Amino acid sequence: MKRISFLAVIWLLSVSAFAILPPGNVQTTFKKMYPKANGAAWSQDDGYYCANFVMNGFTKSVWFNAQAQWQMTQTDLVSLDRVTPTVYNAFVSGPYASWVVDDVTMVEFPKWQAIIVIKVGQDNVDIKYQLFYSPQGRLLKTRNVSYMYDILGPGTFL
Repeated sequence: MKRISFLAVIWLLSVSAFAILPPGNVQTTFKKMYPKANGAAWSQDDGYYCANFVMNGFTKSVWFNAQAQWQMTQTDLVSLDRVTPTVYNAFVSGPYASWVVDDVTMVEFPKWQAIIVIKVGQDNVDIKYQLFYSPQGRLLKTRNVSYMYDILGPGTFL
């Protein structure tokens, strides 16, 4: 039992040693935007600070630059059940309607309209695409993410 406790302490120390803690200005902006968010896990992604947390039953990721300016927020909607009827109808009448939906994410920005990203794939094939829809249901672009790390960070939208 002592061995298990000792290993647990070592693991906790190693995790906390690598945890990212953003500067105070970033933390302050985050708390102003999401005052009820608790237990945010911070990371760094391409020079941005990213907070991951759960709010109202949805997993969220929020990016800030080093000057504490909000860059974008992702909300994992999980399935098509959570998108607007306009986006849903555009998807089911589009060229990828027969593909399997892997994930649905809403991405919000400070100066642009929100974008709905639907990740699709095919059974028994290693092909994956991200489909970027406007709130009005217009397919803005597609991105082949079959063999890449498909994070939707701020660099995806620049």
